[in-house]
Amino acid sequence: MIVDKKNKNKNEPALNVGAEEAVENTIYTTNALIDVFNAVKEILGTLREEEEDPGSPALFKTIALNTGQLSRIKNNKHNQESALLFPAVFLHFINVRYLVQQARIGEGRATLRVQYVLNRLNNSDEEFELEGYALFQRINIALQDGKNKYPALTERFNLTYFDQPESFDDGLQPFWIDYEIWFREDSAYKYRNYVDRYLIVPPFTNHSDQLPESNVDNHEDHTGPEYDEVSDFSK
Repeated sequence: MIVDKKNKNKNEPALNVGAEEAVENTIYTTNALIDVFNAVKEILGTLREEEEDPGSPALFKTIALNTGQLSRIKNNKHNQESALLFPAVFLHFINVRYLVQQARIGEGRATLRVQYVLNRLNNSDEEFELEGYALFQRINIALQDGKNKYPALTERFNLTYFDQPESFDDGLQPFWIDYEIWFREDSAYKYRNYVDRYLIVPPFTNHSDQLPESNVDNHEDHTGPEYDEVSDFSK
C-alpha cells in the first residue's frame, strides 16, 4: 500500500547536500580460515579419554597446525623435532581457492584435512584393532554437533573422505579425515571503505496513476521532492 509522505515542515529542505558523509570505520579482526581452525581445535579439545566421564583427561595431548611434524619424526634419522605428546591431531588446509564471480567476491572453498595419530603399541590386538574407526566416529559427531556453537562451521562443513595407512610402524597409527568447507571473507570485502549514503528519489508514479478503487485512502499526489532538489552529487 502506498502511504502519503507529506512533509510536515514546508520550510525544511528535502536534502541537505552539504551534509557530512557518515563513514563506517570497520576493524578487520577476523579471518575465515583462522576461525575454522580455532573452532575445530576447541571442539577436538573437548574429547575425553573416557567418553562418558567429562572429568577424565583430554583424549588428544597435542592439537596443532600440520607443518610436517609427523613426517619428520618418522622419516628423519636425525630427528630434531620438538617433543610431541600422543595421541595427537594435526590440521591442514589444502586446495584453498576463492570464487571470482562478481556476486561472490569474498567467498572461498577449501578442504580441511584432520590427521589424528594414535600411539597404541598393541594395536593388532582384537580389542583395539578397530579403535581408529571408533575414534573417527567420535571426531565426526563432535565436529557436526559443533556447528550449532561455532558460526565458522555453518556455511558448509561436510565429511568427504576417511583413510588409514596400510602399515602401522614406529608405534604410531595415523588416520586422515577430510572435510569440505565453504567460507566467507565478509570483513575483507563487504564493508571495506563503506560510506553511508542517504538517497531521495523523485516519485516516478503517483496516486493519480492508481485506479480509484485501489486508492482507498484517497491519497493525493506527492508534489516533492523535485528533480532539481535531488539530482545533485557532492564529494
